[in-house]
Amino acid sequence: MGKRLSKKVKFLLQKSRESALLAVEIYNKPNMTFRSGGYIVLMIIAWTSLFHAIFERQKVKYFYKNKGGRYIRVDSEKKAWELKKCLNKYFKNNNPPERKNL
Repeated sequence: MGKRLSKKVKFLLQKSRESALLAVEIYNKPNMTFRSGGYIVLMIIAWTSLFHAIFERQKVKYFYKNKGGRYIRVDSEKKAWELKKCLNKYFKNNNPPERKNL
């Protein structure tokens, strides 16, 4: 039987899924004037949350640290990697079509 997902991983996966669904919903609304921008922003959030879930499950610390080794904080929360950093860490030197697309 597979490994159970932690609450944090489940939360990140839910955030990813909901962001992606909302992105598609916004894009498909013909009366919205900012469809493309909204879609892009929400899909970036979806992909970033998905990578954070992957790293969380793999026990990879996906947060920025300062030179002293302490976590950088924004509004008392650890500053997590953005999508570009997640892609670099996940794919390393590989360049599959998914990475090129993102």
